[in-house]
Amino acid sequence: MNFHGEITYEREDGFVHSDICNGCDSDKAVELTEEKRKFLHDCLDEWLNKSNGTGAFWVGDDDYFLSWER
Repeated sequence: MNFHGEITYEREDGFVHSDICNGCDSDKAVELTEEKRKFLHDCLDEWLNKSNGTGAFWVGDDDYFLSWER
């Protein structure tokens, strides 16, 4: 399973940003391991606990999100 993802939010001392993709640069399907699943859940918890609703947490097909702008 290949997908794009991002976590970003604002803090008093600046922005936090990280790409949290799985196989973004691969033409072949990349396994979504239990370790990667835990990482993604931890990132969501981080965003929920620290973002105060700023920024975004998302994973998925970037073409899906870009289609909203068209």
